[in-house]
Amino acid sequence: MVPDFAGSHLSFLADILGVPLSTYQQIHRSSGIMSVSLLLFHVLTIIGSRNPFPLQVAENLWGLIGGCSLLLLLLLSNPFLRSFSYEILIRIHQALAIVSAYSIWRHLELKPLVPRIYAYIFAAAFLSTLLLQGFFIHRSQARIVHFEDTIKVELALSRPLKVKAGQYINLWIPSLSFWSIFQSHPFTVASWSDGEQVSLDLFIEPRGGMTQKLLHRLTSGSDSSQPRLDGSLPRLALFSGPHGISAPVGDYETVLMVTSGSGIVAQLPYLKQLIYGYNARKSRTRRVHLVWQLETRETGIAVQSIINEVLSNDAFHILSISMYIRSGGAHLVKIKRKNTVGRDIGSDRSSADPERDTEGVDTVQPPQLVNVHNGSADLEMILQEEMDATLQEAEERGEILVMVSGTDKLRDQLRDLVRTYLDNQMRLLELEYQPA
Repeated sequence: MVPDFAGSHLSFLADILGVPLSTYQQIHRSSGIMSVSLLLFHVLTIIGSRNPFPLQVAENLWGLIGGCSLLLLLLLSNPFLRSFSYEILIRIHQALAIVSAYSIWRHLELKPLVPRIYAYIFAAAFLSTLLLQGFFIHRSQARIVHFEDTIKVELALSRPLKVKAGQYINLWIPSLSFWSIFQSHPFTVASWSDGEQVSLDLFIEPRGGMTQKLLHRLTSGSDSSQPRLDGSLPRLALFSGPHGISAPVGDYETVLMVTSGSGIVAQLPYLKQLIYGYNARKSRTRRVHLVWQLETRETGIAVQSIINEVLSNDAFHILSISMYIRSGGAHLVKIKRKNTVGRDIGSDRSSADPERDTEGVDTVQPPQLVNVHNGSADLEMILQEEMDATLQEAEERGEILVMVSGTDKLRDQLRDLVRTYLDNQMRLLELEYQPA
């Protein structure tokens, strides 16, 4: 049971062990199932012994309370139940964990020292990690804006912070509502820098609870927290982190990034890192292809400034972007590419930055590497094209990394496709953040 009670937050425990959050969540679930299995064995042993079990005895009563708490924990861990109200059920989960831990302590209170040692281990591990976690709490000022149904949070940090590509933070905004002090949510950091950052960018897809409350405050401007004239909502924000493991994407010759909807947020920092690494001769990567499947235009509009920034830094044109939009029109996002002497080219020349449109002189334009399409992406054809291009550009076949942050259907499709290319040095990496 130590993995279940070793700390107040799974992200921090995953960092201590050096494993992804999803891996520690599996450890947490497995440990919980084993604990309940041992509990059932303990109960069956008592029933089989036919010894009396009077509840008037405090030891027996606390044992019953602890056992019921563990059983309820297992039942309420069902993903189907959590889909209705995750925030409420996670607080119930934590409350039941506290009740079960206290009940186990009371149940063992009169036992010999050896059984109680385990309870001491639980308490010591929990208090140690809780104290250590307190040193990783950061204070910041959040500027919150929205683009249709997508929220952008800009955190102005009180001190510079180093965040690696792919890492995330757990964000608290205490003043949002009464219950917000008890609510924290993990969000992938979309911004990236080779050094320390003085501000962090987060993109949020409202689903419910705190995120939906944020969108409501921005659109209604109710109570004393009126939005500023620039459309932003100022808030004091606390966060822990950064958490998570950064993948060594620069070790691959070709990187194919496949994403859908808000999954682009998990790809952006890696995209920036790859472009910087190539320009600074710190990366082996020579080809980067971003395939982005969009249902509607809102997410594209929210991150188009970051995409344009990445394109402007891509001086050697190793990046190509393919956007597939199912509805809303393929002309929605003003994506542009800037060549080495300043000429902007792209799927839409009406740039949001008019000064750059008049910059430079006429030269031979590089090939069009930003393509916007209507419909869905043909992933099988795209994978084959990347394989062929890698063979043509290199005398020796290099390794190909396929990174995905998308829906369950998209990931299932990619798993099946990549499995057929395992002999061709192709690897699939599923990022920690996956959109619903």
